Amino acid sequence: MMCMSVIIMMLTPSLHSLHACQAVGFDGAVETIHSMVSEAKKKAGVPESHLLESLGMCLSGGEQTQAQERIISQLKERYPNTTRHYLVRTDTFGSIATAFPKGGMVLISGTGSNCQVLNPSGDSPRCGGWGHMLGDEGSGYSIAHKAIKIVYDAEDGMADPPHEYDIALVKKAVYQYFNMTNRFDILNYIYEDFKKCHIAGLCKTLADLAVSTKDPLCCHIFHQAGADLARHVKALIPKADKSLLEQKGGIHIVAVGSVLTKAWDLLKDGFVEVLRETDVSVTMVKLKVSSAIGALLLGAESAGLALPVDYSTHSTLMYEYDKC
Repeated sequence: MMCMSVIIMMLTPSLHSLHACQAVGFDGAVETIHSMVSEAKKKAGVPESHLLESLGMCLSGGEQTQAQERIISQLKERYPNTTRHYLVRTDTFGSIATAFPKGGMVLISGTGSNCQVLNPSGDSPRCGGWGHMLGDEGSGYSIAHKAIKIVYDAEDGMADPPHEYDIALVKKAVYQYFNMTNRFDILNYIYEDFKKCHIAGLCKTLADLAVSTKDPLCCHIFHQAGADLARHVKALIPKADKSLLEQKGGIHIVAVGSVLTKAWDLLKDGFVEVLRETDVSVTMVKLKVSSAIGALLLGAESAGLALPVDYSTHSTLMYEYDKC
């Protein structure tokens, strides 16, 4: 079991996405998995020939059944002595399984955003996670894009800023972050040299601005982002199992992503504003350990193995909302 834990913890940072698998080719992905398993066995002092009981992997894009089956079938075919049982699930499952023993909800806001509930039955409805062209509301990219759009719309005369707030400080932040000398310089970053992560990085600059100056426009943008994230939660509440809603503390949510966990004070008021439209309590936690532990636990469960787990050591309380 210790070997299994080491292997899965190693897989997470290096092979985190089935979309990435498709980019490098499934053959390359399978070879990478096998190499990492071999390296982990070596570090754990386990012979290369030793057959593991289970190998759990929680990867972005892992909800695609065809991709799951293809990865597993190639691993079995090419490396039959790796493990007795394989499990591939989406990355959101890893976070939920790390934090909660019988299901729960995950809310993600980093570069992008996503929300998913894992019911005790295994049913797993989701809201969001469609990328910046279709969604990503409440994410770092969305916050950055909204700030840029407000500045450009105001200067074009297309639309007034929300509540007619002054755009000066937000505009200055945008210009400095992208090293711009005129308003046309932004076109290179939006079109010719588009990098979603780089644009999303403006979010940290805006968060620092909101904290240091209390700029009304900047604070408004984060308030709206908090409301957008809560709408993800609100959308999934009717689809969550009754047992998850009626447990002590209401629906338990694991918060993931640097925007949600580090800018929570800026997001909170907008988030709570939307929560008040629901009839449920919320307990939100953030992980203290890698979500690879959840992949380990799911893998073990799929193989019929029960592992002793103290879930209280996996997370810390981030926020509680009482509907009363």
